[in-house]
Amino acid sequence: MPRRLGPLLTVVLLAFSARLPAEEPAGFFQKHCLDCHGPDDPEAGLRLDSLKLPTSSADAAVWEKIADRVESGDMPPKGQDRPDPAAVRALTSWIGQRLAKVTTPTPGLRRLNRFEYENTVHDLLGIDAPLADLLPEDAEVQGFDNVAGGLGISSILLERYLEAADAAFEATIRRVEPLPPATRTAVLMEQKENIASVKGNKGGVVESHGAFVDFTPGWPPARVDPAHPIEDGRYRVRVEVFPHDPGDNRTLAVGVYVGPLFGPGKRRFMGLYDVTGTPEKPRVIEFTTHIQESHAVHVLPWVYPEHVTWRDKHEKRPGVAIKLVETHGPLDQPFPSLAQRRLFGESDTLAMAPARPVYMRHRRGVKLHDVVSTSPREDAERIVRDFVPRAFRRPVEDELVQPFVDLTLSRLDQGRTFEQAVRAGVSAVLCSPHFLLVNREPEVDDFTIASRLSYFLWSSMPDDELRELAAAGRLRDPKVRHAQVERMLGDPKAERFVVNFTDQWLDLKEIEFTTPAKKLYPEFDEMLQRSMLAETRGFFRHVLENDLPVRNFVDSDFAVLNQRLAEHYGITGVKGHEQFRIVKLPTDSVRGGVLAHASVLKVTANGTTTSPIVRGAWVLDRLLGQPAPPPPAGVPAVDPDIRGATTIREQLDLHRSNAACNRCHARIDPPGFALEEFDPIGGHRDWYRTLGGPGKRVGKLAYHHGPDVERGAELYDGRDFADFREFRRLLLEQEETVARALATKLLVYGSGRPVTRADQASVDAVLEATQGDEYGLRSMIHAVVETELFHRP
Repeated sequence: MPRRLGPLLTVVLLAFSARLPAEEPAGFFQKHCLDCHGPDDPEAGLRLDSLKLPTSSADAAVWEKIADRVESGDMPPKGQDRPDPAAVRALTSWIGQRLAKVTTPTPGLRRLNRFEYENTVHDLLGIDAPLADLLPEDAEVQGFDNVAGGLGISSILLERYLEAADAAFEATIRRVEPLPPATRTAVLMEQKENIASVKGNKGGVVESHGAFVDFTPGWPPARVDPAHPIEDGRYRVRVEVFPHDPGDNRTLAVGVYVGPLFGPGKRRFMGLYDVTGTPEKPRVIEFTTHIQESHAVHVLPWVYPEHVTWRDKHEKRPGVAIKLVETHGPLDQPFPSLAQRRLFGESDTLAMAPARPVYMRHRRGVKLHDVVSTSPREDAERIVRDFVPRAFRRPVEDELVQPFVDLTLSRLDQGRTFEQAVRAGVSAVLCSPHFLLVNREPEVDDFTIASRLSYFLWSSMPDDELRELAAAGRLRDPKVRHAQVERMLGDPKAERFVVNFTDQWLDLKEIEFTTPAKKLYPEFDEMLQRSMLAETRGFFRHVLENDLPVRNFVDSDFAVLNQRLAEHYGITGVKGHEQFRIVKLPTDSVRGGVLAHASVLKVTANGTTTSPIVRGAWVLDRLLGQPAPPPPAGVPAVDPDIRGATTIREQLDLHRSNAACNRCHARIDPPGFALEEFDPIGGHRDWYRTLGGPGKRVGKLAYHHGPDVERGAELYDGRDFADFREFRRLLLEQEETVARALATKLLVYGSGRPVTRADQASVDAVLEATQGDEYGLRSMIHAVVETELFHRP
């Protein structure tokens, strides 16, 4: 159960209040700044003794820069007396609230991003057709792709929206009456064609108790053709597997995919499953999914750790025995489809009429059906009038609905069919600004709150309960909002928030951007990469569900692991690759917190080497909320790949001899050196791996023992550390800084607006509302929903 979420009234009052410190910044400047920025040759030409107080947006930039420099510790410069944290907070709060009075609030109007569009159309129409890939990539603002400023609309984009709307409309209609459900089974060793239908392997076809044995770990998978469906639809899939000669120290697993038989095409990953059981009682894997005609089930074996160890030549070779693959369906039998009934409604005037013959290899005399009506004008108007308020997520006036009705009826007047006319009206609605845009209302009402809640936590439109509460005017009540947030976080759709927020906050979306060098990191495989993602998402989910303090993202006494990842981390006692579980960590473990997650360590490396600059900049931005500025123009980059005559520390020391670089790198490099203890795939290391060179080759592996890892450093504020564990302890001393950074990220994502220094009051409100709950993550989400920024027009 979540921990105490704090008094709701306190949250609300804090959210809408603005605490101004009593003193203006002159006293802070006098004590800490005027030696360098006073009347005598002020550094960078900036005099703080005569700086004009901010009175308009034109004055904002310099004051924002002052607040950023002081808050990050960049000013006062290293070697000077450090100001008290309370004084820093008072200064930055004063600046933020002063700017809030004189600057124009950041706009909140934005369109749906492509994943929000797909989710919304799916929930609106009851379909599952892929739509996001029909739309271009969305731009990011402050690290997220759902933020105003990065989500404009162009004529080219509208053409893509028309294409997506047409595909969505088509997906609602089942054109051919489905066949009765049937079972297609491939018992792999019963018939020769079944043997030929799976991939070959270097050892030839081997039978084990009537099953085909795949000895080849990893790609390509075993593709089982005879079980493929002969018609699109939802199918229940059954796969039977068991281990073949696994030995004492190996575990077996399979990844199951569904996708095209040959050539290009995206195979969908259905899950990772442990291979257990016996020939007499094999492991049965079952799931239900949509499968296209002639798409096959693909079974990808993993024999761990076969790919990084060597067997004695007399040792038996382990493999995965695939006994049976079966599909049963199509299960979605209604004709017309449920999605069509949702859109067109139920009426005696509607029917499915055979229209055009279509070739189907397995059926003769089949015709595609169209939707027809005996009262086309009445039905078309009814459909559009019913659809518009659901699509626009609020009640609408007749003058807004009428143009869509007129468009639809005009198609009938032009001689178009009933279905073509309705398609035109529905497509126009799905391309309307009232559908595509969020935060468009000049005033925030209950329906606005419903949409903001749903796009924050579900990345989709409000459900029936939210709409009903909005219609009753109840979402203005903080207690009702609190209850709805709890309900929404308990809904399966909240997994969208877990994935979307975590993947963007921690850059996990870049996990496939690099492929580790096989000779340097032979232990890396797809199962490890999938385990990396599952760990970090599962960790975030656990912190969220239990309202754990956000300091757990810095250090925790638990991890979320399966066997594959636990063994990669050197943690024993975790059995099974399929299920992730909470694992208690030893007190001296390096693995607590997200900084030691293999996913984070992989996305901050290039696949071959690591760079303290890249990782240090990541820590400053993602965990501390104090991003380093871009490098000055004309300053050459450091090549972190050269580790011959000089070490990476020596290279960076040379780089920092340039005064233009030193100030930023004094902040960036130390966190990066702390993370040098981890290689590009998240393994803990004491030395670098190299290919060749003076170091000794490691066993039968291709890589050599390279130089020792560079790890200790001194932080910009003078605190030093010898290794990653000490660095992590120093970060824990900055708990409020970490909480502030995460609160800001949640506000950006939740409000869909850039958060500027002028929005400081909302950030402060989240922190003050959750301080009593030790900055619990779930508490923070509740507090975000109560901020002025979340309710801003």
